[in-house]
Amino acid sequence: MVDKNLYYFEADVGKKVYEIEHETTYVTKWQVVAEDRDQAFDIWLENSKEDFNTENSASNNCVCSYVKDYGQMGDTKEIAEIKYNKEDDEVYAE
Repeated sequence: MVDKNLYYFEADVGKKVYEIEHETTYVTKWQVVAEDRDQAFDIWLENSKEDFNTENSASNNCVCSYVKDYGQMGDTKEIAEIKYNKEDDEVYAE
């Protein structure tokens, strides 16, 4: 299925739409101030977020101190061809 936010024009007729898969795995380390391991985990659950910003963290007692990403290219596959419907003067992907 072609994403509705992808734009194509009459000059694109005959071109193909490809989908490229890129997988990224993030390794993060968090430093948490707590009284014990259970409390540290609870604080981390409440304060961690997926933006992995090592600055401007959610709180002063739970900060993301390290982020490393590992990328891997996946498959590139054709998912549609751009076509033109003369009757409706419409460019579409199918």
